[in-house]
Amino acid sequence: MKISIEHFDNQFNVALTTKDEPFLKIRGCRVVEGSKGRFVSLPAKKMDSGKYWKHVIASDAFQSAILDAYDASAPKVPSKREAAAKYRPSADDFGPPF
Repeated sequence: MKISIEHFDNQFNVALTTKDEPFLKIRGCRVVEGSKGRFVSLPAKKMDSGKYWKHVIASDAFQSAILDAYDASAPKVPSKREAAAKYRPSADDFGPPF
C-alpha cells in the first residue's frame, strides 16, 4: 500500500493505492500542533453539543504514516535568507531613470 498526499492551501488529501489507482481517498485533512505534539486532523463535523463527530478514525500507526508522507511531500518554503539570495534586481525594478 502506498500513501499519496495532495497539498492545497492549508489542507491536504490522503490517497491509498495498491497499484496505479487509489482505492481510498480522504479529503480535507490538516496537520495540527497539539499539546502532545503534531497530529493529523481528519474530517469531522461539529455537532450542536459542541463535540465533534469524526468521519474517519485512524490508528496511531496510520496517523504516523500519514505524517511521514506529508513531511516527505510538503512543498519547501524558502527561508528569508534563501529567498533574498535568489533575488537579483534588474533595471526594471527601479523604474525609469531621472
